[in-house]
Parts: sequence; C-alpha cells; structure tokens
Amino acid sequence: MNLTRREFLIKGTALVAALGLGGPLLYADSRKLLTPGPSRDTGKALVVVQLSGGSDGLNTLIPYGIGAYHDARPTLKLKQHEVFEINGQLGLHPSLSELNELYKRGKLAIVQGVGYPKQDYSHFRSMEIWHTAEPEKRITNGWVARYAAASLDAGNPLRAVQLGKTQCRALMHDSLSLPLVSTIDSYKIFTNKTSDPDRNRLNKAFLDMYDPGKQITPLRVICSSGMEAYRSVEAVQALAPRYQEGVIYPDTAFARELQLAVRLLASGSDTRVFYTQVGPFDDHAHEKANHGKMLRTVDAALGAFYRDLEAHGLQDNVMMMAFSEFGRRVKENGSGGTDHGTAGPVFLLGGSVSGGLYGAYPSLTKLIKGDLESQVDFRSIYYTIVEDWLQGDARSTLGRAYEKLSFI
Repeated sequence: MNLTRREFLIKGTALVAALGLGGPLLYADSRKLLTPGPSRDTGKALVVVQLSGGSDGLNTLIPYGIGAYHDARPTLKLKQHEVFEINGQLGLHPSLSELNELYKRGKLAIVQGVGYPKQDYSHFRSMEIWHTAEPEKRITNGWVARYAAASLDAGNPLRAVQLGKTQCRALMHDSLSLPLVSTIDSYKIFTNKTSDPDRNRLNKAFLDMYDPGKQITPLRVICSSGMEAYRSVEAVQALAPRYQEGVIYPDTAFARELQLAVRLLASGSDTRVFYTQVGPFDDHAHEKANHGKMLRTVDAALGAFYRDLEAHGLQDNVMMMAFSEFGRRVKENGSGGTDHGTAGPVFLLGGSVSGGLYGAYPSLTKLIKGDLESQVDFRSIYYTIVEDWLQGDARSTLGRAYEKLSFI
C-alpha cells in the first residue's frame, strides 16, 4: 500500500522536524559534494556553551580591587565581601559557587579580555563573527563545521552535534549537514525495524524522495544532506544505552542539554563537538538581579554536568568552553544596566584543563571610547582547542595560525 500525498505531508512533517531539514539544507551548493576529511579521532570532546546576548564580563570576573570599577558602577558594583576571591584583586560573581569550587580544584581556566579587532556592537554580526571566526568578511561556513570537514570521519553522522532547538551558524557548511538533537526520545519516532506499516511506508517514502541517485543534478546535494540527517537518526537509535542516571540536574533546558551531551558520550556516540546556548544576557536594565539569576542557571547546570562527567569517567576527555559574543560597557547606564561593549572572559572547564587565569585583565582606565581593549583574540582559543585538544587541522579550520595558550 502506497502513501498518499496527503498522508506523506501530514506524517512526514514530524520526520522533517526531527531531522532538522527545515533550513540548513538550503545552504547546499549543488556544485560541491562533501568528501570525507581525514580521521584524526583522539577520543576528546568539546562542549561549546554560548552565553547569548552579551554577558557582562566585568560583573562575572569582577575587578573588585580596582577603584575605577567602583567609580564606573555605583549601583552595579560588587564588593570584596560579596565575591569569591581569586587573587586579592579579582573574584567570581557570588552566583558562581560551583565554578568557584572547580576553579579551586584546578579544573577551571579563565581567559581574560577576549575579543577581536574592530568590535561590532550588533548581536547578530558579533555572533556571526564568533560562529565563523572571520571578523573581516562575511562567510557561510562555521568554524565547527570547517573543523568537522577537515578533521573528522564523515562516516560518523554524530561527529558534531547542535543541542537544543536552534541551529547555530558555527555548525553550518555549504557541503555537509550536521544534526540538531533536542532529545533522544524525539529520534524514537522512527525505526528501521517496526511492525507499524505506516511508519515503514513513511521511512521508505522519505528514503526514496531523498535518494541522490534518483534526482537530477541540482538536487543531489540537498538529497545527500537529507540522507545524512536520516543517518543521524539511525545512529542515535543504534547507541547502546550505557548512561546511568545518578546526578541530579536542575530543571532547566540548558541543564537538560548538557545532560544529553553526557548521555550521548556515555552511550558511545563518538561525538567530538557539542554546541549549546543559554540566555538571554542582554541586561540593558535591572542587571544586578537579572545577571545574577542567569549566572546561577549556568553555574548550577555546569556543576551537575561536571559531576556527571566524573560519574561516567569522562571528565578527562571532555572540555567545556563558554563564551559570549561581547562584553558590556565599563560604565553603567541610567537604567541599572549596561550597554553593548567589547572584551569579556572565556571559561574552560575539564579534568585535563590547566586551571587558573590566562591573559591580562583589560585596563579600566585606558579605554577605547568607553570600552575595554581586548587582550586575547578569540581565535587563539579556537586554534589551541582544535590543535592541542581535538588534535585536528587548525590551519584548515581557521585559515591561518594563531598564538596558542597553555590552558591544556
């Protein structure tokens, strides 16, 4: 029995949603077909956490020992007795109790004053720059996708995964499709072995529709991307369920996504990059309460995440990197908040991380039009991670070499 067009459109909607075929396939270039990159698998994984909205770095890694900080922020400042002290001059926000403990254990590295030349104050453009690692021109391919194309075995459809519900440009590429996974359960809607005739017919109809061998040339790359997405569903369904629940995570979407990363790794997904995001951090008003609340959300989830890694013996093979597209201006505004700024800290967490402070804290008195001058180019962090942690082709990923840091 064949599916009618109406049946396919209705029942196929769920399949298209689960495979993430609503947008990324349109980036395909019909003149290019993906050729597998060399496999350089070391068993190491990276979890990228995007703090969306421009998190206030000055009120995250707080320069409580610098007078200019108190002068610029009469209502937003945090005093010495309120912060987790690091070195007599800097301290972590009081909402970051879990990260403070991990810092004291030597598991957390903080790179100070990270940014890029000629800072763009637009959320969209600045995030695009972090996603593509290209401040000077607009390009399509994201840095994670370029790493996957250059350094990972294309035979693993789960080699790099977006967690959550929105695909970031960092994982977009004009000649490969990387999956978006919100929950493992969403992938159970389809299976290769089932007694449900409708589901089997839907699978066959989908596979026939996206078979590159049955399509004209302009559609072959799009069809190839559809098949790649279907392979990711099969790969998730084939995972051995070795994840053991034991660590209690906060009841937040961000925490669930971090738990999903551990679950996939523990079950043998061999994923090398997970990408997730949390926010909003755009605190133009009422920042003191809002920023503290968001930092607590991040801190609680990361604390549970690290305990879960330890419970599964994965802590030495997984590194977390947290960044925001820009920091905030030094001086608070008239609404109890801060406006878009420049440099901010990047956090790196893991059992193999060499903890501590890296780089120099930007001067609070030698400002550029009221903003901090960045001390470290964010691409140095990417380069260090790709070459020294993931042991991939960092030059192909980023286009050229950058100075490396020693946090690994």
